Amino acid sequence: MKPIESLPFHEILCFKKVDKLQTALLGDPRKRIQADLLEVRKYLRCGCCSSRESRLLPSLHDTSILYILAQEHGDIINVHDWFQSFKAILVNPSIKARSKSKHSSTPKKKKNTEHSDSYSAAAIQARFCKGVSELQVTGLLRMPTKRRPDFVQRVAFGL
Repeated sequence: MKPIESLPFHEILCFKKVDKLQTALLGDPRKRIQADLLEVRKYLRCGCCSSRESRLLPSLHDTSILYILAQEHGDIINVHDWFQSFKAILVNPSIKARSKSKHSSTPKKKKNTEHSDSYSAAAIQARFCKGVSELQVTGLLRMPTKRRPDFVQRVAFGL
């Protein structure tokens, strides 16, 4: 048997710095998930996100919006306040102003606008629930307990 060092390209098979190899292979998935959620604009590369880096836009992924909003809270997050912040980002004020100016006095039109508003509220709530459950699956969030059902707890802090 020949020693492995005598074979060509033995560096590919033999590693002398095991610590660096272990960090490269094992990694830190929670840290990577957090960094990806915070730096989502870098991956999207869309025109709207790159021009306004400080604002949260509805074009961002829902989970990313929720995680960035969760960074503004402490270790315990009030779900209602969190939802209202999420809803404020998704609802565009210019669309509200246009829909208010289109209201007519006929009851038929009023019913249709109320139905569309309830559908959009339900869609926003569904998107919120999906994002929160994705944060729970990734291990960044702990769901509410029986004692405090209106609060969630952040599990991971900072990078």
